[in-house]
Amino acid sequence: MTALLLALCASFIVEPDHATTMVFPPYGHCMGIYRAGTEQLAMLLGGLVRFDDPQDLACVKLEAWDDPGRSDDDELAVYGVNSGSGHIIYNASMYTLGLYGGEGSEEDQLSSPHGIDAEPDGSVYVADTGNRRVMLLQRRGSRIRPAGRLPFDFEEPWAVSVNGDGSLCVTDRAGGALYIFESVDDASPDTIGLAMPTGVASVSGDRWVHSSVEDPVQYVVVEEGRRLVKLIDGEVAASVEASDFGGEVLCYPEVDYMGNVWVPDSVTCQIHKLDPDLLYLDSWGSPGTGDRELDHPRGLAIWRRFGQIFVAERAGARYYWVGSDLRDLQLDLRPRGFTLSAVITETSSVDLEVLGPDGELASVVVDRRVRPPDLSVEWDGSDRSGRPLPAGEYTMRLSIKPTYSSRQYFDKTWTRRFTLGPAPEPDSTDGGGRRGRR
Repeated sequence: MTALLLALCASFIVEPDHATTMVFPPYGHCMGIYRAGTEQLAMLLGGLVRFDDPQDLACVKLEAWDDPGRSDDDELAVYGVNSGSGHIIYNASMYTLGLYGGEGSEEDQLSSPHGIDAEPDGSVYVADTGNRRVMLLQRRGSRIRPAGRLPFDFEEPWAVSVNGDGSLCVTDRAGGALYIFESVDDASPDTIGLAMPTGVASVSGDRWVHSSVEDPVQYVVVEEGRRLVKLIDGEVAASVEASDFGGEVLCYPEVDYMGNVWVPDSVTCQIHKLDPDLLYLDSWGSPGTGDRELDHPRGLAIWRRFGQIFVAERAGARYYWVGSDLRDLQLDLRPRGFTLSAVITETSSVDLEVLGPDGELASVVVDRRVRPPDLSVEWDGSDRSGRPLPAGEYTMRLSIKPTYSSRQYFDKTWTRRFTLGPAPEPDSTDGGGRRGRR
């Protein structure tokens, strides 16, 4: 599925009215190919399989693909679950696809699999739902082989998330539990009771996660997609209803480098983004098959280091990068200055400048990195030295640039012309009625 994009792999064309929480990769990175569908799958796999109930995705930088002598850090292995056929579709190389499994209960088969995750050493973990097991697979070169299973009896394993410290989290929907395994050999996992848990994303000892992110932490979709909860030490630390932000059925969440949580919604056809405490930031996409539309997305994978995003749809896959945007932007003009407020959707470099009538820089209001959710600014009509600017026509210019790799290709700018009124007359007397000293 999304591996098609790497087997095939738009310059940023940004307008203020275009949503940019997710953006297209630059042309030189993917030759303009950031979506793949049924025709591409048939071409690369010769009709061996068709899209049939795609589910979760995983992406990883394989140690075997890492060449210190060249720039190859964007070459990722991507694995997608094709649940209806019992297959894992993956990029066997940067230009070809591989296929593993097939419907059945043998060691090298899968039955209605859902969740998947992977590690740099080639290990792949699959929630083999129909066979009530979590399979351990091992990749060697372009081939994947069975390598065992977790030593535990599940009722309906749904999703799996592996951590940098070797621990694994598995949701069991029918069993009503999240299981946390210290290792693949752990036969007595910690058990956390939850109502019909499905998708899970966890962070514990992960290299490409910002140091400010709580560790360990788990984000779990519960109540058949209607709620998302944050767990710390087995307790619910935060919770949000999908309906609180217009969502309906949440699928497989992901955590990015900054600790933000992304989760596809298969009904509203959007990707919802929340901060680490589940405060709503934005929803990207709408129903359809256009560039900024999504066709019932389910699976999601994010390469945290550089902010690459892979999305599995009903009959295809998409490839994006983490961008940045402002939501609910409010500019209130005053006779001498303005106030500006917005919800910023990604940690970004923010530049807010005031330009004079001839376009020259008159004042730098903001020049710093801002983290979500709130951007709030007040400007009193002063120049860079704090002296009042003369009355006249000015232009506000606001630019944001994300901190991921997309910063090299993407920024978004808003401008607004305004009139600055006369500066107030200085107070000419002191408290005793005498003329003040200048």
